Amino acid sequence: MQLMEMGVKKRSECAEHTSPLFRLLPAELRNQIYRYALLEPEHIKITKHSRVLQPGILQTSKLCRKEAGDIYYQENVFAFGISHFDAALYIGWCKSSPQRRWCKTNAFVSRSQNWANLLIWLKAYWNKECGGIVGSEEGKFNADAKAATHLFSMTKKMREHGQLTWEDAQGLLEDAHNALAEIKPRWAWRSGSADMVANLA
Repeated sequence: MQLMEMGVKKRSECAEHTSPLFRLLPAELRNQIYRYALLEPEHIKITKHSRVLQPGILQTSKLCRKEAGDIYYQENVFAFGISHFDAALYIGWCKSSPQRRWCKTNAFVSRSQNWANLLIWLKAYWNKECGGIVGSEEGKFNADAKAATHLFSMTKKMREHGQLTWEDAQGLLEDAHNALAEIKPRWAWRSGSADMVANLA
């Protein structure tokens, strides 16, 4: 393992020292090259079964990582598949890098029935570790999905108030959840589904 890491480091250093001509290109031209190499016409899909590796060009040198990283993460759109509000993959992805946390993302949210998972996601959103559901682009947008959107909005407002701890906010969210469940049992996310494509922010 140590030899492999040394080899990667050596190749990276070699790339930096043997590519002086690229550094001499104007920044505008370098950015055009980065966009040609990195931008995708479709959303870049990230699911539990297909993780996206960092493009090779971002691994060639520190210069490329610094200059091209923002282009890759800010000008592409990344799409996640989230079932039963299990956003663990998305949360982990956001926490792995500030660039990933603030990139453009959306999610196909399906079979939205698990309050425990949603509460974990709401807590991560409270801690600014990831985005939350802020709207829907397409798909069936029923009561479950609307309720989740309002709960993220409620969480944001409580966080911005500045006087509440997460424990306070969690108690209020639990009360809201119980109220929804009293009105219609499906709002307890025990049955039914709510498929939608949602923006995450």
